[in-house]
Amino acid sequence: MGHYQSFLSRHKLALGIGFFALTAFADIRMTLAGMGGDLELEGNPVMRAVMALFGIEGGIWLEKALVGVICFVIAKYGEREIKRGAAWIWKVPSTQWARAWIRRGDRSWIAYVPLYGVALSQLVAAASWAVV
Repeated sequence: MGHYQSFLSRHKLALGIGFFALTAFADIRMTLAGMGGDLELEGNPVMRAVMALFGIEGGIWLEKALVGVICFVIAKYGEREIKRGAAWIWKVPSTQWARAWIRRGDRSWIAYVPLYGVALSQLVAAASWAVV
């Protein structure tokens, strides 16, 4: 690519991973402190089950790691697949409008929406413990 790319554009995966890791750590620390060892304070039944199975701290670390890996895979391989126009990508958009939008330009950035979205959600979750 001969044209100028912004720092953010060139490093969106590394920045996304860093943002995810930082917010995951903050959410873990705030959740553990807020729960004070009381598993009943976990509102998500799936998380509560994982925490019961692997321990409160082990369960939350496992969940963050699994979600992080899934988001990384979507970002890393999704961007490449969108850029190369992989056949399966055209099955994802469910409407003609969405398919037309994808064709109008480089939309590979949408592969990063889960990574940054989850990181932002973790930030909100961590901050919510400060309110509680």
